[in-house]
Amino acid sequence: EQEYKWCASPELRTALIKMLSQHEATVSAYTLQMAAVYYEMPDGFLRKNGLALRLRRENDVTVCCMKRTVLKEGALAVREEYETEASDLKDGLCRLPEHGAPRDLCIFLQAQEFCELARTEFTRQCFLLDLGTFTAEFAADEGRLGKTGKMQPFAEFELELKSGSEEAFAAFAEGLQAQYGLTPQPLSKLARAANI
Repeated sequence: EQEYKWCASPELRTALIKMLSQHEATVSAYTLQMAAVYYEMPDGFLRKNGLALRLRRENDVTVCCMKRTVLKEGALAVREEYETEASDLKDGLCRLPEHGAPRDLCIFLQAQEFCELARTEFTRQCFLLDLGTFTAEFAADEGRLGKTGKMQPFAEFELELKSGSEEAFAAFAEGLQAQYGLTPQPLSKLARAANI
């Protein structure tokens, strides 16, 4: 996963959604209702090892996801990301190796106990872009994040590379940032939610 993440004000949200709705490279647009719970082990194993584990509802589908951060620089984050539909966390850990996740790690995690670390609830407006040399997804997220009983509002943009040239993708992202005066959001949703 390679993605850029920026802070989103209501004015920028309106401007970018309007631009992308009319952009010739926009292949499709859709909206998702999302709610995620992030998990951790009592000894903090996941965070200590740069891992994140979540169960997220995307409209009516439940998805288990494991991420490992490889690089974080300004608005850009590069992560290993593995996802699978799953009924619950244990089911997801059994299925993730089929989607490339390290088998030994998943087997180890299946035997562990987890507690809730943080949660998010938000609406995502997505635009799939095909710019010839690469395809990407632009998402405008708005909702709440934090912990049960202690949630705060947030709004952000994400631009994620789906396929194609990393160089062209980076140039497009940097151009978008310069054109709209976007402010990088260096922290993931999990990092912000866990510290509330």
